[in-house]
Amino acid sequence: MFEHEWKCYWGNVDPARIAYYPRLVNAMHEAGEEYLDQLGVSFWDVPDQYGIDLPVVAMDMEFRKPVEVGDELTVSVEPDMGTKSLGFDFTATHADGSTAFVGHEQHVAVDEDKSSTPLPDEFREILENDF
Repeated sequence: MFEHEWKCYWGNVDPARIAYYPRLVNAMHEAGEEYLDQLGVSFWDVPDQYGIDLPVVAMDMEFRKPVEVGDELTVSVEPDMGTKSLGFDFTATHADGSTAFVGHEQHVAVDEDKSSTPLPDEFREILENDF
């Protein structure tokens, strides 16, 4: 399991001083990017290195406890690899251990024609070595 630290700054909150949900979606996506980055794979390099794109095709979140300005979250990432897809399950926790939100992001591998395609073997091996 990979963990990413995220802090809720003033620019991330609404007038009630609670995190505006798109900022939490961004925190979730950022944690997934950081997970791949620590494996030596950057989202922006995937097309050139592996000949595929990995667009998000589904995403969901369930909010459990408000995130307020100044809160520091630990966002854990659990990857789930399919034949043509890469999913991430996220759990964000407050410093006291309570769950702020859980979420899922599903990516599908697509070729230059935007048709789904199997994950390349080299890409797969990098991920499998982390499982």
